[in-house]
Amino acid sequence: MSTPKRKQLTQELNRQVRYLTANSVIFSKVVADKVGQHSTDLECLDFLLLSGPSTAGKLSEITGLTTGAVTAVIDRLEKARYVKRERDKNDRRKVIVVPNKTKIDSEIAPFSMSIGVALETLSKEFSDDALEMILRFLTKANSKAAEEIVKLRKK
Repeated sequence: MSTPKRKQLTQELNRQVRYLTANSVIFSKVVADKVGQHSTDLECLDFLLLSGPSTAGKLSEITGLTTGAVTAVIDRLEKARYVKRERDKNDRRKVIVVPNKTKIDSEIAPFSMSIGVALETLSKEFSDDALEMILRFLTKANSKAAEEIVKLRKK
């Protein structure tokens, strides 16, 4: 059932999510500038940190970048020693891109961790039940965003 209040809440939620994503893009750019990298490279690196070591092909699927662009990203990240390429132990033909957590923690985290600390502090204002609801919303929103990205790419 749609009420005027629900419509207003939904519109404001959408607006705030847009602000969040825009701020996230800008934050990423500022961190990238601080460490002398491309923001796209750091976003790819973040996907590797979030999802675990991956092939270039999988990273291409996740990001929507061409395999050539992903190869260039990996080349730059490897040159900066933020990742290394390793042969898959089960299939030597596959190359896995592995993040260098120690280097990332020492060089990138000092700039990027402030947002995590700020969000952790903010989360103290909410009950466990509220945090579970927010987490459920964000998890589903990320899933929907991924679906929309796939649809948009196909157009």
